[in-house]
Amino acid sequence: MTEHEAPNLFQVAVDFGSSLAPGSGAALMQLEPQQDNRDGFAIRCLTERLLRRAERQRILLVFSDGEPSAANYNDVGILDTYEAVMRARRLGIEVISIFLASGGTVHETERAAMRNMYGRSSIVVPRVEELTEQLVPILRKLLLKSIF
Repeated sequence: MTEHEAPNLFQVAVDFGSSLAPGSGAALMQLEPQQDNRDGFAIRCLTERLLRRAERQRILLVFSDGEPSAANYNDVGILDTYEAVMRARRLGIEVISIFLASGGTVHETERAAMRNMYGRSSIVVPRVEELTEQLVPILRKLLLKSIF
């Protein structure tokens, strides 16, 4: 596959303005895996969007099913993602990665890859049912930080 066959595309599933509208949750649940994932590219796109917002505190949650993987990206994906995360953080955006494992098994290589890209600001969720119990304390801490 060539770069022209797999270009960098960024698709918004639900934008911020319509996120509270009826049916927006259903739209998120309809998401399907796509061909490639260039995490660094997506983080850069969202960083620019978040910087245009007026809110004082900006949080970017990155849901992942593993290492970034795309045509001509496999060898540089982890470094590119790390660089995008570091840039967003330097610009004042909290970046948190949520690794959703498939089948409840998390391999140490997957944990290491997430740490290499996101540092300590990543959580590993072996089963999607555990997402709330792991994500809520982090969000609570960030929200309290914005109040004080």
